[in-house]
Amino acid sequence: MKRNLTFMLVLCIILSASFLHSHPHVKITSTITFDFNGTTCEGCRVQWMFDDYFSASMINDFDKNRDGVFDEKELNNLYNGGFINLKNYGFFVFLRKNSVRTNPEKVSEFRAWQKERKLFYSFYITFYNKTYSDDFYLAVFDRSFYCAAFYGAPAVIINQKQGVSPVYEITSNKKYPVFYNPAGAADDMTVYKKWKPGLETAYPDEIHVYFRN
Repeated sequence: MKRNLTFMLVLCIILSASFLHSHPHVKITSTITFDFNGTTCEGCRVQWMFDDYFSASMINDFDKNRDGVFDEKELNNLYNGGFINLKNYGFFVFLRKNSVRTNPEKVSEFRAWQKERKLFYSFYITFYNKTYSDDFYLAVFDRSFYCAAFYGAPAVIINQKQGVSPVYEITSNKKYPVFYNPAGAADDMTVYKKWKPGLETAYPDEIHVYFRN
């Protein structure tokens, strides 16, 4: 049977759903590059570095000629077999303006590479309106808890075309939680807007981007 590798597949095969949700099994370290034009954020590039174990597994599966580089065919296979399924999980990116939180529906410019036996992904999120401008939040978070998300050093890079650059801080969100079902299946993609019995509550660390008054 042809395998369709995704972030969830490895543990779906070897672990039960209850154990899957007990603690994360993949570590993602993120760097976010925001592209500003004045006070408007036009989009951001998300870069992920994966932990040694997951990197080794994915490189073994997709770098078929073992040359340390993903050629065009390997990259296409990696995109289809190890990345694009994340659209069902909002690409692990949560955007928030005031009390409204959304996930990107699509991304572009997917890239993948290897460095010192670690796997890296990057992709671009275009902001098609001025919703995310002078004051907004972004979090990288996997509501299934299969992946533990951290921010790198640097966590944020600001590209400003004109004007003063915004500032940022990473804050622990205690007002706008994310709800998830710890007893759900590994492929449960339900987005819960409100708490209900049986759901747990998470408070993802958010990057708060804003301009000083």
